[in-house]
Amino acid sequence: MLGSRRFPRLPINLRLRLQFPTGELETTTDEISLAGFSAPCPDLPEVGTSFGFVVHLPDGNLVTGTACAMRLGAAGSAGFSCEFTPAQQPKWEAFVQQEQGSGGLWRMLGRYASGGGQERSVLEKGPLGVLFRSEAPQGPGVVRLHMVGENGEAYRIAFEKHPSEKPEVSAFANADPKVQEFARRAVTRVLTHEVFLKRAPHAALESLRLVEMAKGGYGYLMMQPGGKLGLMGLHGSELIAIEVDGKSVFPFFDSGELDRIASDTFRVSSPSQTPTASPAVPVLKEERFSEKYVHKKVDSQQRVGCTPRQLSEAMDASQRVQTRTYGTRTLKLYPDLWLEVQRAAWPTAARGFAVEDGKSLCVFVLAGPDAPKVVRLEPGDVVFILREG
Repeated sequence: MLGSRRFPRLPINLRLRLQFPTGELETTTDEISLAGFSAPCPDLPEVGTSFGFVVHLPDGNLVTGTACAMRLGAAGSAGFSCEFTPAQQPKWEAFVQQEQGSGGLWRMLGRYASGGGQERSVLEKGPLGVLFRSEAPQGPGVVRLHMVGENGEAYRIAFEKHPSEKPEVSAFANADPKVQEFARRAVTRVLTHEVFLKRAPHAALESLRLVEMAKGGYGYLMMQPGGKLGLMGLHGSELIAIEVDGKSVFPFFDSGELDRIASDTFRVSSPSQTPTASPAVPVLKEERFSEKYVHKKVDSQQRVGCTPRQLSEAMDASQRVQTRTYGTRTLKLYPDLWLEVQRAAWPTAARGFAVEDGKSLCVFVLAGPDAPKVVRLEPGDVVFILREG
């Protein structure tokens, strides 16, 4: 339930070794936060049991500490609180902060890296069940997914252009009185039409009813065991369905709106959120999007043409670089280096971040043909470095 968490949880799968008293267990995290993580455990420990652990970060670094079993869930899952030494705490804080700011991008890049370098990383084929029966009556269909934006720009646009209702006249009107009172205080409005979201890379596509939170951010309605209505938060790393078999689906984003969503990429961190060497866990507000978010504006008129060598030099000079390793493959993302790429085969130019895939120079296309996707630069491409407006 929303409001019961001290820190936001982020869906990310990291290799994890748990050093139980009965022996070592290797598993993978389901979610992480500043205070701990959850993971599937075939042999569940007793609540309150403390033990050592090792987490493998995507850049190849290891983070170690002491975990305590706090919550045992169904299907062999467990939640753990964590304690770190002063030397380990900054590494964990820095990674969680990076995941909050650009985790959605890295999840898409991860699919690109694990897909053998194929350009198209957002199409998924498979039976859609009842979700898209009217759009895809033949069974299998093709769904095009798009990031929602790290600050929820897709949700913001959905509420701007489509009808919504106050919680007291929405589905909450038939809920338990306590739930009604909570909704009245916590929810501003409820979208009257459902959207189709993929809440994590490994999750199924779901039909969800969006809500706008009174204190900022977005969530969705859910039915709990026993038929009780509940509310869960969204964190900006979800994927939203925008097309099925080439046909636009609700919220019916146009190209300009997709550009807005693509540019909603990085949070602007407040000073209090900057990782420090202090072992104390920084205070973060729960289930919130950045209060100091500034929409990124890139002026395509302010652009500088560059050669591959000049682009490499610009990458070397960039002040902000994020690195993650996938097996033997290492990707580097340059969030401050926006590019425009013109290719003869494309009807329009593509724009996005510079990416280095080993010795290959790439662009993570956020606006342009078939965005989002990762494209390797080819001989004959015309590349411009864009300046922020």
